[in-house]
Amino acid sequence: MLGSTTSPDSEENLHTTVLKVGLVGLGKMGRHHARAIGRLGRFAQLVCAVDPLPAAREQIQQVVPGVATFERLEDALESVRLDVVHACTGRGSHASVAETALAADGHVYVEKPFAESVEEARRLLEIASSRHRLVCAGHQLLFERPAIEAMQLVGALGRVIHVESYFSFRTVRRAPDGRAPLRDDLQLLDILPHPVYLLLRALEAAEPDGTTGLEALDVGTTGTLQALVRRGRVVGSLIVTLEGRPVENYLRLVGTNGSIHADFVRGTVQRLLGPGTSGIDKALNPFRLGKQLITGTAVVLGARIVRRTRSYPGLGEIIEAFYQAIRQGSGSPISPENIVQTTMLWETVKERLDRLSSAAMTSLSDWNDAHGQWRIAVTGGTGFLGKSAVQAMNALGAPVRVLARRLPPAWERIGAAQYREVDLGTALQPDIFAGIDVVVHCAAETAGSWNEHERNSVAATENVLRAAYAAGVTRLIHVSSIAVHARTRTPVREDSALERNARGRGPYVWGKLTSEQRALALGNELGIDVRIVRPSAVVDFQAFEPPGRLGKRVGNVFVAVGSRRDPLGVVDVGFAGQVLAWMALRFDESPRVLNLLAPELPTRGDLVTRLRSAHPELMVVWLPMAIMVPIAWLGIAAQRVLRPRRPALNVAKAFATQRYDKSRVASIAPAVRQVFQSARLDAAALR
Repeated sequence: MLGSTTSPDSEENLHTTVLKVGLVGLGKMGRHHARAIGRLGRFAQLVCAVDPLPAAREQIQQVVPGVATFERLEDALESVRLDVVHACTGRGSHASVAETALAADGHVYVEKPFAESVEEARRLLEIASSRHRLVCAGHQLLFERPAIEAMQLVGALGRVIHVESYFSFRTVRRAPDGRAPLRDDLQLLDILPHPVYLLLRALEAAEPDGTTGLEALDVGTTGTLQALVRRGRVVGSLIVTLEGRPVENYLRLVGTNGSIHADFVRGTVQRLLGPGTSGIDKALNPFRLGKQLITGTAVVLGARIVRRTRSYPGLGEIIEAFYQAIRQGSGSPISPENIVQTTMLWETVKERLDRLSSAAMTSLSDWNDAHGQWRIAVTGGTGFLGKSAVQAMNALGAPVRVLARRLPPAWERIGAAQYREVDLGTALQPDIFAGIDVVVHCAAETAGSWNEHERNSVAATENVLRAAYAAGVTRLIHVSSIAVHARTRTPVREDSALERNARGRGPYVWGKLTSEQRALALGNELGIDVRIVRPSAVVDFQAFEPPGRLGKRVGNVFVAVGSRRDPLGVVDVGFAGQVLAWMALRFDESPRVLNLLAPELPTRGDLVTRLRSAHPELMVVWLPMAIMVPIAWLGIAAQRVLRPRRPALNVAKAFATQRYDKSRVASIAPAVRQVFQSARLDAAALR
């Protein structure tokens, strides 16, 4: 049992001693821990920080100036006697960090997920118990106000008959440091413990003497999982989704005498206590809930602003509770039962996802057995445009190898496409293009600093061409951007002048233009036939979201800039993907340079109508250019005063309407559509 940690003789010293704390893993979560520990200086001090990356060790010095840093935990333990170690590393190393700390007689805080398996979790708990050390899992939502208040109110619900834990979230597409984030299914696994331990704690509060078991589990093929968990007479529902919107995280309990809704996004609790069966109750309950939601949200947001809360809510509270338990010789704030059961459900979901992933994989030997068709490699084939191109190639039965910075989850993989994880910003091995006839280079940096565009757009393009040359590939389609053209009052054609001051247009335009120029020059040098495709703003007409040049959404208001009658340079992602697939398969027939636009450009008014159709509750406000231009001038003046050494940005130019000559894309559109119409008819005939 994780109980007393010291003898009674030393209890007085424990209450007065400042705990020496070590932090392992100095990423985003580790820095949050450092800030939370820093606020507990009266009885804890962060004395060392551990990470193998020099950049991470430099960053922690900005959070905790002067803290000792080490590459390895073993080195830190040799230098200082630590009372507590926080394991904030990647999930696969949590157990090894915890075991090392426990072996040195330290107490351990382990970020979620606590362990990779139930066996691993139990072993850590047994080691801690045998050494009279405490272990705490990173279940911090249990220490947020909504969870605390909900657990206090459970007794007022009568007999609890339903518990629901719901979590919908948006995956991270770009890490702040420029590195590729985890793929979607791994991000799902990363956050999964939160809704699980909330559900388990609520079930335990509802049925203190029951035993918990998994009744049913469904892991969908598009990033949604649902589970039924029983404890005694109560069955709890768990839903975690990457697709559901809006983003929500709540715990709901329903009993014979009312309901509780704990909202972890807003930090509020709405309660309806009492049977609520009368007509007056039914009429007034919406007003009761509305008042609680409005006042509660205002109070919580105000408190966060006043306190300048920067770390996750609940994190400082759980760490403080853990330290107090160590000092007082009491039990860990997170029970072994909650840790083991959370790990058990997490492990079950991971096994299901692993099976989905294995089933989606296509072996290289099977892929290389394809005969009679060109083999295509698509870089950036998991991105918005690249994925559409792969789907189009798959529809035509063309073997495709997808190269991406991170492998997609099983539900995002397309047909028999082969996926390989490759960092194009580094020198590439020629085998990534073995057996390839044509490369479609879609990968590029879309945001970030100049250095990131230099690495992930310009250098990546050079690396792709050199690796293609080494593998004997002689055909390459380079995806640039229509933004590389200089602005002009005449319609832009494929042979129109390119931007001469690309740096003045920002890192994206500079990166695209420089990459295009390098691709042509290096292709000519290496004997690779290069085609240039310059897409306009790529949109999805099936799930429409407005391009940046249309306007800006602010809450539930969309400010549309310009005239309703002006055409806007856009292209549907489905058509753009089909054009790239057609060019790859009909390379010799395809144009050497193509400005990829919709053959019939919609007006700004058409796009706003489409936006309103997708979001009927959205309010649209039109801002004519006659008003936008003076606003932009004021903005330029303010920029020159506030940041005189940086070039001033003219916002009006970003929304200015540019005319385009669409004759080239219009000339190939019928051929592209005919190819895919024939493919659909053939597929229908086979069915």
